[in-house]
Amino acid sequence: MQNVNQFERHRAALEQCIHNSVHDAETRNTMLAHIGQMGAAMHAEERTADAALRTHHARGHNPLRAFVLGVVEGVA
Repeated sequence: MQNVNQFERHRAALEQCIHNSVHDAETRNTMLAHIGQMGAAMHAEERTADAALRTHHARGHNPLRAFVLGVVEGVA
């Protein structure tokens, strides 16, 4: 999460620089659109990583626990 927060701060600073220095509206809008897409990709990657971690923790990484749960599920 810390990396995403840093990304957002840098993204906001870059957007402000573009607003202040790029005077051609079409170029400015194109650049801002690319930055927005980068932000969307970063947040999608964050959601994917969070889901993978939840899945990993839900499965448990203790082999004995996994074996016992497998036996219990097999009996049920």
